[in-house]
Amino acid sequence: MTTVTEVIATGVLLGLIYTLAALGLQVSLGVLRVLNLAHGIIVIAGAFFAFDLLHAWHITPLLAVILALPVFFLFGLVLDRGLVQRVRRVSEQAVLLGLFGAMILLQSLAILTWTTDSRSITVSYTNSSVTLAGVTLPADYLVAAAAALVILGIIAAALRFTMAGRAVQALAQNPEAARVLGVNVDRWASIVFGLSVAVAGMSGVLLADVFPFSVQEQSQWLAYAFIVVLVGGTGGIRGALVGGLVLGLAQSVFNQVLPLQYVDVVVYGLLAAALIVRGGGLASRRERAL
Repeated sequence: MTTVTEVIATGVLLGLIYTLAALGLQVSLGVLRVLNLAHGIIVIAGAFFAFDLLHAWHITPLLAVILALPVFFLFGLVLDRGLVQRVRRVSEQAVLLGLFGAMILLQSLAILTWTTDSRSITVSYTNSSVTLAGVTLPADYLVAAAAALVILGIIAAALRFTMAGRAVQALAQNPEAARVLGVNVDRWASIVFGLSVAVAGMSGVLLADVFPFSVQEQSQWLAYAFIVVLVGGTGGIRGALVGGLVLGLAQSVFNQVLPLQYVDVVVYGLLAAALIVRGGGLASRRERAL
């Protein structure tokens, strides 16, 4: 029973981390109808951002995740103004191709900067564990999941209780109606895209606290984000949380019963089957908005 409880608890912690890792992709897709194919490499850039800060200035990941917010937000604004808004005038396909090109370029720059070697972060709580109510859990999972939960809570509160959050929700539901009501759609679209990139970078910082990482793994994190969005739909944080918990629990359970090399194959297969059965995602069949 203790082992089962530990597996479920680990799955929940992983689910919270995966939720944050996918939220940026879900926001850009759900609000802006932009499929950001560069999402995975931005997540990995966040991991290397944390690695460099720790080794250069001894800044821990918990502080690095705060510093990542303005850095990656500004990068997102540049990417939106320099690429996304320009090609959006052409067609949605042009946006997709443009972001695919950005992904290739950013991956090449990342390899030149950090090489293809795998890295990991070691801090005071790495390889330690915490026992709560008789359940022993990895301390790094607990720290990363707690930080992810705090970030998700702040975003959820901002969306619900602030005027900026209402503007974003109006943009997600009907951009033309929002424009009529006085919302500067182009300005808010840039802000939302910048925030989606910032959340992706912040999630990379937390992922580096838990998992080894390398530039080549950007495709894995893009695939995980796709799975969370497909399962949870584009309905905001609640949908992302559904998708993230399903992925985390599935991975935690299958890690216990299958050889490691088969885990991702089975997880992808089961989630693809769930998508086929429940078309629009498991969270809801209704039209989604933040």
